Amino acid sequence: MELFEGKIVAPSNTTGESEYSCGTYEQLGYWANNFDDFAAALVVLWNIMVVNNWHVFLDVYSRKVSPWSQLYFIVFWILSVIVSVNLFTAIILENFIMRWDRHQLRLRALKDRSTSFTSTYSTTNPLSVHEMFRPDVEEPSEDELLAELQNNEYIYFQNL
Repeated sequence: MELFEGKIVAPSNTTGESEYSCGTYEQLGYWANNFDDFAAALVVLWNIMVVNNWHVFLDVYSRKVSPWSQLYFIVFWILSVIVSVNLFTAIILENFIMRWDRHQLRLRALKDRSTSFTSTYSTTNPLSVHEMFRPDVEEPSEDELLAELQNNEYIYFQNL
């Protein structure tokens, strides 16, 4: 925030807005979107995170501060969006798998009434994603793989 504080100053004369190019920071009147205080900085970073006219902010800060400021905003976007979305998705998937495991263990316990649910849950490992879909996946044999490779029109084998 301190890198960009005070770099963009709103003009005192606002009657000549027609002199700015269309779609620029100045023409759009984004003067309140700056890094002069914490709340305004959050608004700018939020706009960049949700890709709301992010090119306008990259352009003005590269003109007013340095072309290297674009790197700052791109790194911020990668960290905030890509990493956060991946972590959020991983948490949802992990929660789903954990509930799926519990459900499958309860079904096993109901089928086999000789063991209790607690002993089944404590002695067996939870299912992994691979084990969950293993019955649906059929691995081809080596002969089937070689036959498919030899029938491929883009792969040529030489008999040695």
